[in-house]
Amino acid sequence: MKRSLAKGGAALAGQPPMIIRRSSETPARLWSGGTTRELFIAPVDSDYADRNFQVRLSTATVESEECLFTPLAGYERHLMVLEGEAHLEHQGHRSRDLRRFEVDTFDGAWQTLSQGLYRDFNLMVRYGSRGYLTHQLLSEQETLHLSPEPALLRAWYLISGRVELVSSEVLAAGDLLVIEPGDRLGLSSLQASQLVVSTIAF
Repeated sequence: MKRSLAKGGAALAGQPPMIIRRSSETPARLWSGGTTRELFIAPVDSDYADRNFQVRLSTATVESEECLFTPLAGYERHLMVLEGEAHLEHQGHRSRDLRRFEVDTFDGAWQTLSQGLYRDFNLMVRYGSRGYLTHQLLSEQETLHLSPEPALLRAWYLISGRVELVSSEVLAAGDLLVIEPGDRLGLSSLQASQLVVSTIAF
């Protein structure tokens, strides 16, 4: 289930208040360093290749010991390592070693050399908005209630475990939940669960 974002991140009238992307709905595609899965892109009619998107969420498996990231001028990039370890060399700027659940934020226009074999989660945001990635651990039967935030788009990617929404829908590992600005969320963990939380401020 997909829908567009209107100007400023507000949902278009008449659209449902949340998006669920199942892992089975996100096929793996090849890139120069391995494989990637696009989980979410907005606006709904935008395309990664055309560089006309405002927000994009994806996972990637880096299968080459050394590779260059695709340049993304005009975008702020956030990368969290989910498995393995990474060394990112932002040539002419700085370098960063990343272990599991650590995040690096950098300019998409930078030439970035990646070293190491790992799996990661990616948030790309067009400049003018701000993005944040955090890791969240929920213990079994823990509940989470979030109040509406009119200027925030929020997403939860399930790394492991199972969680149930107030709508009784169950999310499993690899699933993504997106709630748009002004929407609320309630969920509970059916077992210990690890998530990546993406927050985009418009």
